[in-house]
Amino acid sequence: MKKVLITLALIIMPLWLIFDWFQSDMVSADACLCTEILSNDQFIKNKNKMPSASQCLKYFDSFDKAHESCIENFDFKHPEIKIDSLKSI
Repeated sequence: MKKVLITLALIIMPLWLIFDWFQSDMVSADACLCTEILSNDQFIKNKNKMPSASQCLKYFDSFDKAHESCIENFDFKHPEIKIDSLKSI
């Protein structure tokens, strides 16, 4: 009995981890689309007619959470600020 449970666990765990990884990756990729959807009040009002709006509300709850998740996907590099010592401010 223990061998069967261990075998099932060894089969199910990797599959569950792969599914969870793909699911979280899809949600982060859709975060920018959800910011557009959740920024429009008409889409939110008609969420029963729009499956994408209801899914965005299910995953992110609000525009702010979707926007924050969207921004995390981008790697912003701040420009280097060079100050010329000869120029006055």
